[in-house]
Amino acid sequence: MTDHLSGPSRKTPRRGFIKQAVVASATLGAGAGALLGGADPQSGRLGMGGAAAAAPSTLKTAFIQWQPHTVPAAWSKGIEEVLKNQPGFEYRLLDGQNKVEVQVSLMDTLINEATSVIFLQPIDSVALAPSINKAKRAGISVITLNIDASSQHAAHVEMSHYYGAMDIARVMGDKMGGKGDVAILNAPPGIVIRDQRTKGFVEGMKKHHPAIRIVADQVADWSRKKAQDVLATILAARPGLGGVYGVNDSMALGAIDVAKEKGLLGKLVVFGNDGEKDALESIENGELTGTQYTDVYQQGRFAAAAATMLAAGNVPATAVKAKARLLMPYLIATRDNVRQIQPSQRW
Repeated sequence: MTDHLSGPSRKTPRRGFIKQAVVASATLGAGAGALLGGADPQSGRLGMGGAAAAAPSTLKTAFIQWQPHTVPAAWSKGIEEVLKNQPGFEYRLLDGQNKVEVQVSLMDTLINEATSVIFLQPIDSVALAPSINKAKRAGISVITLNIDASSQHAAHVEMSHYYGAMDIARVMGDKMGGKGDVAILNAPPGIVIRDQRTKGFVEGMKKHHPAIRIVADQVADWSRKKAQDVLATILAARPGLGGVYGVNDSMALGAIDVAKEKGLLGKLVVFGNDGEKDALESIENGELTGTQYTDVYQQGRFAAAAATMLAAGNVPATAVKAKARLLMPYLIATRDNVRQIQPSQRW
């Protein structure tokens, strides 16, 4: 079994997984350095071609999450692991409460407090753009996680939503023997990662398993409970369904709950996306067929590494010429390889 990196037809053995992650981190730093216009050879700090001014004694950073969930909690842990070892850094996790207006208000507060770097999981890529622009004018760097924003900012670090979903389709189709009907349990419309994960899956099936039909695509609101209700309705209309793709692991685990109840466990091929600890345990137990796993602790660490470069180097956001971008490495986890994911990597 091979691992898959976030790009078309890029593969690497498992032993190279962490090495690729480290190289990716270094590439992000080097790329950002080039975008910022070079480094001062004496201080080593990035700037506009000369020595940067002294950084403030306390460098304030904060992460505005969408709402509490296992994914942003793991990002936050990864960020904190890096920043707590950096002298002079202060870090806070703030709750956006799944409301655009709350995230906008928190952005205003952080800007007024002269925060050095803001980590952001934007609820709405367009609605948060004015706040990001306001932060940039104030010299504050914004690093987005997983959901990009329509305005230019310092960096974006995300899971490989599109290419990962293409690989899910390929592996899922293999498990189904290249034929049968599939249903998608989806997120609400209007969310960028929903579109990427859906498009990648649909195009992956067309490419690798054209005989497999996608016969339903229903919204289940990222929810395990809602996924149970939605799949039960789909199965009533299509009792011969062969596979289910949950756009996140919660919805996929909801499908497993239904499969258990209806005696379809082992007959229904079910894949999720994200790689949460509960999903990995379900795979080990012979329930969930697979998921796309991403080390989101590492994703937070990469974001924090970029933040330390920007803040400790006293690089204002206005110095950023173009956004640095990093797609995280991933693994399509199945029962054949799931134990390769160590306990310390599970979130």
